[in-house]
Amino acid sequence: MEYATLAAVYRSVEATQADTEKTAALADLFRDAGDLLPVVVRLARGKVYPRYAAADLGVSSSLTQAAVEKATGVDGDRIEEWWKETGDLGAAAERAVAERTQRTLASTPLTVERVHDTLRELAEYEGAGSQDRKVDAVAGLVSDADPAEARFVVRTALGHLRIGVGDGTVRDALAAAFEVPVAAVERAHQLTNDIALVAGTARDEGEAGLHDLDVELFRPVEAMLARTADDLEAGLADVGTGDTAYLEVKYDGARVQLHKDGDDVRVFTRRMEDVTAQFPDAVEAVRAGVDADRCILDGELVGYDPDTGDPVAFQRFSKRIKRKYGVEELAAEIPVTLHLFDCLHDGDSLLDEPLAARLDRLDALIDPIPGDIERARHQTPDGLDGAETFYREALSAGHEGVMCKNPAAAYTPGRRVDTMAKVKPTMEPLDLVVTRAKYSEGRRSEQLGRLYLACYDADRDALREVGRLSTGYTDEELAALTERLEPLIRERDGRDVDLDPAVVLEVEYEEIQESTEYGSGYALRFPRFLGVREDLAPTDADTHERVERLYEEQQ
Repeated sequence: MEYATLAAVYRSVEATQADTEKTAALADLFRDAGDLLPVVVRLARGKVYPRYAAADLGVSSSLTQAAVEKATGVDGDRIEEWWKETGDLGAAAERAVAERTQRTLASTPLTVERVHDTLRELAEYEGAGSQDRKVDAVAGLVSDADPAEARFVVRTALGHLRIGVGDGTVRDALAAAFEVPVAAVERAHQLTNDIALVAGTARDEGEAGLHDLDVELFRPVEAMLARTADDLEAGLADVGTGDTAYLEVKYDGARVQLHKDGDDVRVFTRRMEDVTAQFPDAVEAVRAGVDADRCILDGELVGYDPDTGDPVAFQRFSKRIKRKYGVEELAAEIPVTLHLFDCLHDGDSLLDEPLAARLDRLDALIDPIPGDIERARHQTPDGLDGAETFYREALSAGHEGVMCKNPAAAYTPGRRVDTMAKVKPTMEPLDLVVTRAKYSEGRRSEQLGRLYLACYDADRDALREVGRLSTGYTDEELAALTERLEPLIRERDGRDVDLDPAVVLEVEYEEIQESTEYGSGYALRFPRFLGVREDLAPTDADTHERVERLYEEQQ
């Protein structure tokens, strides 16, 4: 298949806001893909690997800009200017190809296979000269591309296709293309996290084949998620067990899924990232403390202060998730404990088993090693008073709160379920000023969806940032916010903009943490938009003193 065919579909999908039209265009593409269906369905999401693959293309914006310059002969400063105008390096590449000063004598038409395979190979380039090889590979694709093709080659290399297509659109298109239920496609994807496998199964084996797809080692399952309850009494009631729900401590760490096959152990985050290399201590803990040849376990990795034994704030612990070098040194600085709370597989899938049975299997196969690998602290209290005591003990130990669970519930991947609720203290909302912003990705790419927030420091007569907000808005609210903020832009750098501080937002959040990333010295964890404070000027915003006081009160 010529890449021009795929680029034409991209163009069509990018040009429409109607979800039904996007779905129909992709369904037609998938029907006609033939043997290339697995490749085409991945590229429809701008990807060349499954979500859980550890492969990293390692393609930065600067590398891609250099590749476009090499392929077209257009000066890099001009390419950067075009990029800054739109915030889209793909659009800049399109313009550079249209105005290029040099052409290869014998260009080869791009094919879908060539683009896919060349980009996959980028992840394999390592060592001395690897960056130059990546520049050459991307430049080779751009050299043989027409302007429209170059736009999407560059976006795919960067991992941001930006045509308004998400997993849901691809799911619906596969269901329409191969006449299978949407629910069957969704479940299969949640179990496998490999849309190419799901696509081929839907076409070749239909609904029955999709239902036959199941859990497989080293292919992470989407995590089952809890709803948030207003308070403990509501949480107990929400999960449908009255006041005797199964309770667990809610830890402030990283949700992880552990896959074990003999001595081969891998660690995946909730976002399907393979972080095995970042947590060698967790790998050794599983090898030593799990008596099973093959299993998949669900748990939370929590960082602890080695001197006090207290859990560290997630802001500090998150350094371990991101660290690629000096892992052993950071592991000594922030050791982790693996708190396990579910068993999804022990040779066979346990997803359809009730939680009580899964916990029996978990207890049977782990040999706790205090400080390394433990069962999540749990209790089945007798009534609300007992639950309150357990909750207070969890908070006193420095944890986030508790989880309320229904022991009869099966494991439902990828869903916020009614059988599990999280309960933790609520914090007072804050009124904060928007100081800068960044345009979102995907279908919201024209909206300022990432907003930096600041409190007011009266002593300095200055605004001091306390974090970034990116959730809580409806599409209509985000559009209205963008319309309000864009006239306040005073400087633009790609998709990042600095703003005149004039808009005050009311924001809720889960916690205030110490942070060196923001000028206030603090960061809001999981801030969420509540509304615009039309009645407040920037100097009326909540003060740095109040942020500091709220931080102290939660300790």
